[in-house]
Amino acid sequence: MLILGIETSTRAAGVALISDEKILAEISQESKLYHSENLLPQIEEVLRIANVEKVDAVAVSIGPGSFTGLRIGLAAAKALSYAWQIKIIGVPTLHAIAAHFPKSSAMILPLIDAQKNSAYVQPFKNLQPIEEITVRPITEILEAAGQSDEEIILCGDVLGKIKSLPDNVTFAPINLRMPRAVNVALSGKILLDAGKISNVMDLEPLYLRRSEAEELWDKRHK
Repeated sequence: MLILGIETSTRAAGVALISDEKILAEISQESKLYHSENLLPQIEEVLRIANVEKVDAVAVSIGPGSFTGLRIGLAAAKALSYAWQIKIIGVPTLHAIAAHFPKSSAMILPLIDAQKNSAYVQPFKNLQPIEEITVRPITEILEAAGQSDEEIILCGDVLGKIKSLPDNVTFAPINLRMPRAVNVALSGKILLDAGKISNVMDLEPLYLRRSEAEELWDKRHK
């Protein structure tokens, strides 16, 4: 089965195509959020590289993450699902990051920037979430991690904001820190095999909280 993976939740955007557990093609670009300009050409290029005209399913990162990026990725995935009449699978972004470490003995702690020195966070062990997603100050996350008896690996797009770490906490290698489209596709396959298919009409981004623009609008109009 051909599954197209789309990742636009952070500045590390990308598109990947897998066939069962083979990676046929992947394009990844970590830069400013120009997803509206780059995403469709990336999809076309991945299909061209793999010599494929149509896929069987599309998996898309649904967040948490950049409000604008998530909307762009989801709109593209829905358009493909509707036009090609194929299955669509929403993949939580933090799960896609944790998928870098499927058999690690350490606790994997993906962090996605939530602005205002906070992060979306969810701990994983053996690819299973052990808590719900929360939004917490980065300093509070690190303090709690330092009190753990476990080895902890930090991933995500806020690591550049962290200057020091507790002794039991390390950064993931640079190539395993950010969400990747291939992980979205592979995670989508796991969900698809388990019968967890999304509804193209109902699938929405996992925001958890309102955007900063919405909060500013409310403040100005109260």
